[in-house]
Amino acid sequence: MDKLHPIIHAAGIEERPPDWAVMSPARISHARRVGRLMRDWADALGHDRETRIRWRATGLLHDAYKEEAVEALSPLVDAAEEWPDPLLHGPACANRLRASGVDDEPLLRAIAFHTTGHRDLDALGQALYMADFLEPGRIGSGQERASLRRRMPHDWPAVLADVATVKIGILIDCLIPVSRATAGFWEAITGPVVANRETVD
Repeated sequence: MDKLHPIIHAAGIEERPPDWAVMSPARISHARRVGRLMRDWADALGHDRETRIRWRATGLLHDAYKEEAVEALSPLVDAAEEWPDPLLHGPACANRLRASGVDDEPLLRAIAFHTTGHRDLDALGQALYMADFLEPGRIGSGQERASLRRRMPHDWPAVLADVATVKIGILIDCLIPVSRATAGFWEAITGPVVANRETVD
């Protein structure tokens, strides 16, 4: 018998979002593609059944509040004013899941910070950060994203850095401030690369 919370079980096995989710059919389709991509990576990495279900569920659930009104999301998030309105759905969804009895902190952290990244994301959180960006149904996904998908999961650190580079570049191009969470994430995923790079005289 699975030890997973019923919401996680339903999302990870049946691809069924919780009753409180606010998702259009197109949004559900996107979330299912993210979940399937994450499940495929978990399979390729040789993870056990419970882990594969968790990864798929995380993908399915990450946008459960994406189309909820900001006025409804703000009360669910501590220090909501520190989050741009379009990003409130992540922490609000994580807190709604927590209130529903989900106590899987790595999964909740993954959902809360799936748009920004965070230095404390584990493999599950990093996978969601990448899969949300790389899933094949995204408009304009193009050859570059297809190439990145093909390199997963065997080229994980490099693909993660490539995805973060593109996402942060979009923020810079649009003159959007880079959050502390994103800056910390960038430092965490590139620090080992910089530390191991030979000094150039």
